[in-house]
Amino acid sequence: MLELKQTQKLLPVLTQQLQQAIKLLQMSQLELTEAIEQELKENPILEITENDEKQEKGESQEDTQGDAHEEIDIEEFLNRYTSSEEFVGKDDREYPDYENIVKKSSNLRDYLRWQAGLTIFDPGERVAAEWIIENIDDNGYLAYPIPEIAKTSGFSIELLENALSKVQRFDPTGVGARSLKECIYLQYEANGEKDTILEEILDKYFNMLDGMHLKEISKKSGHPLEKIKEAIDKIKTYDPKPGRNFSEDFTSYVVPDVYVVKGEDGFEVHLNNDDIPELKMNRYYMELYLGKNIDKETKGYIKNKIKQAGWFIKSIQQRQKTLYLVSKSIVKFQEDFFEHGIKFLKPLVLRDVANDIEVHESTVSRITTNKYMSTQHGIFELKFFFPAGIDNVEGGQMSTNVVRNLIAEIVEKEDKSSPLTDDEIVNILKGQHNIKIARRTVAKYRDILNIKSSRERADTS
Repeated sequence: MLELKQTQKLLPVLTQQLQQAIKLLQMSQLELTEAIEQELKENPILEITENDEKQEKGESQEDTQGDAHEEIDIEEFLNRYTSSEEFVGKDDREYPDYENIVKKSSNLRDYLRWQAGLTIFDPGERVAAEWIIENIDDNGYLAYPIPEIAKTSGFSIELLENALSKVQRFDPTGVGARSLKECIYLQYEANGEKDTILEEILDKYFNMLDGMHLKEISKKSGHPLEKIKEAIDKIKTYDPKPGRNFSEDFTSYVVPDVYVVKGEDGFEVHLNNDDIPELKMNRYYMELYLGKNIDKETKGYIKNKIKQAGWFIKSIQQRQKTLYLVSKSIVKFQEDFFEHGIKFLKPLVLRDVANDIEVHESTVSRITTNKYMSTQHGIFELKFFFPAGIDNVEGGQMSTNVVRNLIAEIVEKEDKSSPLTDDEIVNILKGQHNIKIARRTVAKYRDILNIKSSRERADTS
């Protein structure tokens, strides 16, 4: 709650322009197009560059820019936005004809990972938090005790407890709880209210709620029956399964934001700017502003709109530049994947890309949200390229996505009359792929892949 309060205090410090730039970063292509359309409606200074205007800038516009700079210092704002400036856009070459249909993941763990990317952790806590998130089930509960996770991960119990406390502040409220009682308590604390009777019921009489022994609770606690009923009615408003509103995979039509194609000198990154209109300043309003026959109020209004338009254009430009740089960095780190496929996907964290292109981690997190990349292996969400890592027998690391893919392949090739148990899958991973993971991890990945247990697979064979 302290972290939340601090965030709330910091937000007003951000200027309206910076808030707008941050919002544009995390918008999908469709959302960006809608935002541009809305801005065009609200700001008369902005207009779309026509096709015949894209071939030249026009001398008169350049002259106007120089004059305007003398008065209001917005020379850089008056340049027409061009999608090819400062980064490489999509050229006229022929791109792979992929169907723009992908399995879009909207599960709870992905949502928690996104929030983790925006959270400040102490040294070591971030990786520990990833382990915590991996062990949260679809209902939002921590599936395994902390001591058990400590044995598997190698982290101390104290470090995992600290990481868990921060994950429990994430949305949805109540996530990361180890019991129904803790889940309710987390939601109660998040409300910021104080109810001593409710706290007493949770602490001392929670087990009695199942049978709704209201009179007995009232008698033992000494509180009036009416007050007990009020507290219990409040408890009933809390969600006992905070993660259930997050669906599993669903089919969604998407338009790739980025194309990665193999050229003569390696893999090239090209942005898809087809649906993003080019913007420019309206010449009529610029000439009106610079004219002498204009009243002070009108001049001030136009000046303000010019600045707003300029910032909006620059924000879009920065968004596209950041998207390009992040995509380039992903291709650099995951080159083996782009060359050979999913088995060669490496563990990667937001910090690696952030350090590579010299931006803040939160910027990488925002720009990779709801963005898709078209590759020769299919279309993937940018966050797909940031899998957690699992240690192999030789001391290296392998992506969890790769491990899950291997489990799916092993099950696919098994003898259907005698399905493999989780222990047998563990032995195959260790013996054939040098991957050492626990049986419960195999079971967890099976659940994520919607693969039934060996007993259930045997029953359906």
